[in-house]
Amino acid sequence: FSSRLPDHVSMEEGAFLEPLSCAVHSVRRAGVTLGTRLLICGAGPIGILSMMVARNMGATHICLTGIPGARV
Repeated sequence: FSSRLPDHVSMEEGAFLEPLSCAVHSVRRAGVTLGTRLLICGAGPIGILSMMVARNMGATHICLTGIPGARV
């Protein structure tokens, strides 16, 4: 499945949309609301985006795990 990007969306922004949509979907599925405590396993691109989305949705305590020195 593919779709054409609108002219005002750059290729970089388009490439960012798929990992961001995965993060938004996972955080919504987890039921994150104000005050949620959350553990995210994996500090790759989707894990980091999930942390950012969760913070914006009200999570207050987020633990992000990953390989030491990789991205965290």
